[in-house]
Amino acid sequence: MKQLTFDWIERCALRIVQMDQGIADAEAIDLARDIAGFERTAAMAPEAAVEFVASELSRPSPRFERRSESRT
Repeated sequence: MKQLTFDWIERCALRIVQMDQGIADAEAIDLARDIAGFERTAAMAPEAAVEFVASELSRPSPRFERRSESRT
C-alpha cells in the first residue's frame, strides 16, 4: 500500500462526518485509515472512496476482500 498523506486521511474523515453527523471525529479518522488500507479505495480521491464504501455497504452483500495477491 502506498503511503497516503495526512491530508488524504483528513479529507476522507471529513466526508465521513458529513455523511454521518453522529460519528465522533476520532472514529471518523479510524475509519478513514481503514479505508486507506484497501488498495482500491486508496487509489481514489478520499471523497470518492467514502462514497464508494457507502454505496457498497448499502448493497445486500457488500464485498471488500482482496481478490488477488498484493501488488507490492
